[in-house]
Amino acid sequence: MAKQRSILVVDDDAEMRALLLDVLRNEGYDVVEARDGTEAVLALRTRAFDLILMDKNMPGPSGLDLLPGFRRVCPASQIILMTAFGDVPSYMEAVEKGAAEYLFKPFRMEELRAAIAKALHLDAQSRP
Repeated sequence: MAKQRSILVVDDDAEMRALLLDVLRNEGYDVVEARDGTEAVLALRTRAFDLILMDKNMPGPSGLDLLPGFRRVCPASQIILMTAFGDVPSYMEAVEKGAAEYLFKPFRMEELRAAIAKALHLDAQSRP
């Protein structure tokens, strides 16, 4: 049996976080949540994650601010940034800082699934 993939969901929007947790757990992922960058840092001190799904705009340090440090601390983790306020320059900055994918909210769950599969190099047979 394949190892269950782990995902850290970081989003200050409680409804979005709950939706993502529900969808990803139903997909078979081991999911941990963080309300902001501070909670995400604490979660990363306790374990490694295969993927970090993080909002770009949050109170305190933004996802874009956290990205370089997360790349250094957990280089094996793939990072997907999500934003409702995206533009080409912020997309380019996210990619330059190491984001594997960049999703614009609102997105369809199929887009999320595809971004995760691409970031984790999954095919249909190797899902969590």
